[in-house]
Amino acid sequence: MIGRVIGEVIERIDGPHHSLVTVLVSGLGIEVHAPRVDLEQATEQARIDLFTDFVIREDAMTLYGFATSARRSLFRLLQTVTGVGPKVALTILATTETDDLMEAIVDGDLAYLERIPGIGKKVASRISLELREKMSLPKGGSKSSVRNDVVSALINLGYGEREASAAASELGAGVEIDVALKEALSRLNRTKR
Repeated sequence: MIGRVIGEVIERIDGPHHSLVTVLVSGLGIEVHAPRVDLEQATEQARIDLFTDFVIREDAMTLYGFATSARRSLFRLLQTVTGVGPKVALTILATTETDDLMEAIVDGDLAYLERIPGIGKKVASRISLELREKMSLPKGGSKSSVRNDVVSALINLGYGEREASAAASELGAGVEIDVALKEALSRLNRTKR
């Protein structure tokens, strides 16, 4: 409906995690809720360009804005999770770095998700469970995800936790799981000789 707002900021009200800006577009003042990080350059009288999502509820029509279309897409994706509405999704994006959030979801890092204001254990596990498969990471996944998988595989093969962690600690970023496991096993074989 309203996919983008480009205009001059005429008012800005900062909240704890996000801001409300009024953008003047062709003589019309449009209120947009946005994470503060997306409004770094949005001082009064500054020109702003926001990708927006128009949310219609029974009691309100609210416009949410983001600096990039990717952040808007993540906002929309977060709302597909049961228990996550637009306000919670906005808080999530306002209090986390996008890459860290995506990695936490893919890795199932519930502790990271639970540190976000308004997110408890149930919602954190739902976010991870429901969005894990929908998130796309570069080939090989995140470094910590591959490392955790290698440590787990080595422990299942009978190695001690300390040995497995040490062998997996030197893995490079973007390595496929099978290559990482071979490297860790060869490292363990070298240390036994």
